[in-house]
Amino acid sequence: MKANLTRREMWTLAIAGALVILILGYLGVDAVLQSYNTLEDKTRVEKEEMKRITRLREQYRQTHSQLQAIREQMEQADKGFSPVSFIEDLATKEQIRGNMGAAKQKTIPLGEDYKEDLVEIELNDIPLQELVNFVHKIENSGHLLRVKRLKIKTRFDNRNLLHVTMQVSTYSKSARKS
Repeated sequence: MKANLTRREMWTLAIAGALVILILGYLGVDAVLQSYNTLEDKTRVEKEEMKRITRLREQYRQTHSQLQAIREQMEQADKGFSPVSFIEDLATKEQIRGNMGAAKQKTIPLGEDYKEDLVEIELNDIPLQELVNFVHKIENSGHLLRVKRLKIKTRFDNRNLLHVTMQVSTYSKSARKS
C-alpha cells in the first residue's frame, strides 16, 4: 500500500526522520561522553587517593624507622641514668646551678613495657642566651631527653632576666616484674 504523499510531505518526512536520527545520535554520543567524563573524574579522584596513600605510607615508614631508632637507643641506654642528676650536672657545667630551684621528678607508666620520666625544673634570673644553650644541650645530649614544656616570664625590674619553668621528658623501659 503506497501512500500518496506529495513531494513537499516527503521532504518534510525525510527532514523529520533525519532530525530524529540526529537527536538519537546526539543523545547516544552525549551519554557516552558523560560516562567518559564520569570515568575521568573517578580516575582523577583515585589518582589523588593513591598519592595520599603513598604519602601516608612514607610517613608510616619514617615514623616506624624513628620508633626503631628510639627503641635501639632505649636498649643501649645506661640503666642507671637519672634525668635529674644529668640536668643538675649540666646546670653545674653551664654555671647556672645557682639559678636552679628544686627539680621535681614524676614517672608516668606507658603500658606494661615503657615509662615516661618527667622532670620539672625552675630557673630564676637567667639570661635568654644561657637558657637557649641549656635547652640545646639537654636536647642534643645523646639521651632521650626532650623539653616537653617551657614557660618563660620576664622579670618586671630587669627584662633581660627570665623566670623559667621547664618540663624535661625521657622514656625508658619499665622494670619487669617477675
